[in-house]
Amino acid sequence: MHQFCNEAVFHRWMCWSKFMVGYVMEILKAILNHIIGEIGHRWVYLTRFKLDDADVPTLSDIEVIYHSPHYLVVNKRQDVLINSNYGEKVTVQSQLKQLFPYLADPSLVHEFRFSHRLDFATSGLLCIALNKQAAGEITKCFSKRLVDKYYLALVRGHVAEELMDIKVRIGEDLRPEWQGIRMASQCSPHAGYCKAAHTRLLVLQRGLYNDYPATKVLLKPVTGRRHQLRVHLSHVGHTIVGDYCYSGRYDVFPYRMFLHSLRLSVPSRVDSFDIRTSDPFTEEDPRNRWFAVETLNELSDGTFSRLKFGQEGAVTHLVPKAGRGHGKN
Repeated sequence: MHQFCNEAVFHRWMCWSKFMVGYVMEILKAILNHIIGEIGHRWVYLTRFKLDDADVPTLSDIEVIYHSPHYLVVNKRQDVLINSNYGEKVTVQSQLKQLFPYLADPSLVHEFRFSHRLDFATSGLLCIALNKQAAGEITKCFSKRLVDKYYLALVRGHVAEELMDIKVRIGEDLRPEWQGIRMASQCSPHAGYCKAAHTRLLVLQRGLYNDYPATKVLLKPVTGRRHQLRVHLSHVGHTIVGDYCYSGRYDVFPYRMFLHSLRLSVPSRVDSFDIRTSDPFTEEDPRNRWFAVETLNELSDGTFSRLKFGQEGAVTHLVPKAGRGHGKN
């Protein structure tokens, strides 16, 4: 009996030891990944702001594209947060407050009514509602999917299909080192609860970025999930040039992430507008290191219409509904 009790205690001790070793290893793994991530982020900062020609963002580094009594549309530069709770000096919020101090509303958490979001590394059109009525109207437009948004991107590799629909669900990346930072497609074993996501892609040009195959594409997010374009392009094997997060922390040398919000069309009842910027990824800018070999589509009204409505024969990337990370809309 005494020997049996000793064996039971020893067995419990071994199980507890294995659990603790596994637990400690997971903690160490998360800490190591965090350290690697911090080193990578600092390297990206050095290559983009210190070792390259790019300038550090300033408070005046913003362009006003449209200004009416109801809406303000600006051209946000890359590598600028919209707002922050951590004391960053240069955000779109602080830039707007310097330009239009009389428009800042101290009753709002971030002083301005941002109608939608752009990632830190994404440049392009960003809309701000200037009153409650305008904010309510544009919210209705977004919820009914009446707003048309178009993005330009330079992606790795030559995209074979000229027109494609990417319908792959997206959820949070549940790994501790990526939580709150990165999303995942439903195919990833690390994906949490996933929601339906749909992106339409049209090839504009195929060519070379820094002597490596690359493609310039026009994108329309039919749905509006967080990091949707970046996740979908990574999913089909064509990660955006300069996308540190979705390239596995490898793509650190480009001076920016090549994703730009090009056109924004809002049919709001209080103020309808359709605005676009110029293409920032041209061959004329030497920092882009982009050379087009063939052009399939120009940035014309017909091209935008083709992307908006799609066409028969477009290649569709689907993932079966069954599987990890599946969820309803």
